Amino acid sequence: SESNADIRRPPASMVKMMQMLLVAEGLHEGAWTLDKQINVSRHAEHMGGTQVYLAAGETWTLGQLMEAVSVASANDAAMAIAEGLWGSEEAYKLRANERAAELGMTNTVFNSVHGLPPSPGEEPDHTTARDMALLGRICVQDPLILKWTSQRELQFRPNESIKHSTNKLLWQMDGCDGIKTGYIRDAGFCITASACRDDVRLIAVVMGDKRKQERFSSAKRLLEEGFAQVCRKELVAAGQAVGDPVAVANCET
Repeated sequence: SESNADIRRPPASMVKMMQMLLVAEGLHEGAWTLDKQINVSRHAEHMGGTQVYLAAGETWTLGQLMEAVSVASANDAAMAIAEGLWGSEEAYKLRANERAAELGMTNTVFNSVHGLPPSPGEEPDHTTARDMALLGRICVQDPLILKWTSQRELQFRPNESIKHSTNKLLWQMDGCDGIKTGYIRDAGFCITASACRDDVRLIAVVMGDKRKQERFSSAKRLLEEGFAQVCRKELVAAGQAVGDPVAVANCET
């Protein structure tokens, strides 16, 4: 089901899904490794919002920073990755928008790395629930991204308190393994959620909820309704005996 799927809205931190995708694709292509050392700039240090409090001059591995992005939604880690892998914030945004166009996300423009509100003179990010669902569908095809997004907690530094995933559906719904939450005032509370049961995967996108917990209950309701509508049919080749399936397909009732 859908409602207002093509209304343009700010995605807030759901923009980080694109960074997950680009980093994962680069890893598979051999452009970098999870052990790659990334230096933190003063610009990354001063991102504000949700962060893991990186300090300028620190060095972290790409793997550590990706966990900070995926679990804690750390804006400073997202900027450090953008600068460390693409050379600059602007170069990263150029590639993010190129990839969005390649995927057919026709109503999406990424004007930030992290999804924070724009500074004076800057334009906001905008997308639609349909485009976020499209991006989510690509993300969940990658086991590495699902490994990041299904991680419930993170201890970023030794002796530091545990940071829990911003996606509370990981605790609230069987089979949930992603993907990304978001919130800024103009966006409201958002989530692109995914769950898999019996080899059936569904994605739900909720944008603009007014209360923090409503996005989770709304996404869970949509996913549960979807699972309830899924049926299985066995397909057999012409002349083949029923009960000896050659393929399995999913359909909606």
